[in-house]
Amino acid sequence: MKVGIITGSDYFIPLAYTLASHGMQVCIFFSPTEDIVAQQKVQAFIHTTKLPMQTERDPDTDVYYWLETTRPEVVFVYGYRYLLDIRRFGGIPAFNIHSGPLPSFRGPSPVFWQLKTGQPTLGFTIHVLSEKFDAGTVVWAKSIPDQPHYHYAMVNQLCAQFCIEGVWTIMGAIQQRLPLPEINNGNTPAKYYKRPQLQDVMINWEKMTPVEVSNLIRACNPWNRGAITIFNGQELKLMDGTPTGTQTDAAPGTILVQDDIFHIACAGGTTIKTNMLYLQDGYIPVYYAGMYGIRQGIKLG
Repeated sequence: MKVGIITGSDYFIPLAYTLASHGMQVCIFFSPTEDIVAQQKVQAFIHTTKLPMQTERDPDTDVYYWLETTRPEVVFVYGYRYLLDIRRFGGIPAFNIHSGPLPSFRGPSPVFWQLKTGQPTLGFTIHVLSEKFDAGTVVWAKSIPDQPHYHYAMVNQLCAQFCIEGVWTIMGAIQQRLPLPEINNGNTPAKYYKRPQLQDVMINWEKMTPVEVSNLIRACNPWNRGAITIFNGQELKLMDGTPTGTQTDAAPGTILVQDDIFHIACAGGTTIKTNMLYLQDGYIPVYYAGMYGIRQGIKLG
């Protein structure tokens, strides 16, 4: 079976590798982004596996020419940033892999928003490619419990692994000419989340509890190198954070020190502890933070 993958990230690699290992004829259309590391991973993967890949130059025409010349029997879209015109697919069944539950987490960054908003479970879906982003019929869904050690990259990696299960289910139904399941989320309201902006990755010490700060840090790692606060007029990022349950009367944002670990006062009168900071393009363990003027009694934000 010839399977086409349209992508703009390296998330597709586990899927492509698995399909090729099971004898599928895998063809890849890749749209490069600004993520140089992801591009390097993709190039290394293609060099090793020798799978055919076309690189996008013109997003208006290249993908449709690739469809016409490659003629895959089924297409999976994963991490592609442009809206595709399904009328130009020539009847090829096409599905989008979405790293969030639908319809409640539509948009380009569902993992960020699931983590930031503290969802107890994290969802992944595959839906029929539609004329609007993330609006097609859901044909596969999976949810997993959130864990304190999960961060943005890890959750995306989990989606890349779990979605293989859904792809096999869909391909099996197509090969056997069986109807695809339609997963109905009942009365779940549809909501679209935009790509995170500066204000979305900033810590508001006056309003955010330790749990909310911790969730934001996880949502920002590693792509933003942590959640942002302000120190002496410049950006300082917290790269990890764990709620302590320790009570404090200090003003929110105030740094407290205990055993060379920073405790920072948050809204609600409790603290969060952190071990690693990012300042001026450098990683700073908190036991060296005093050398940069970041010390006990300083108020962040």
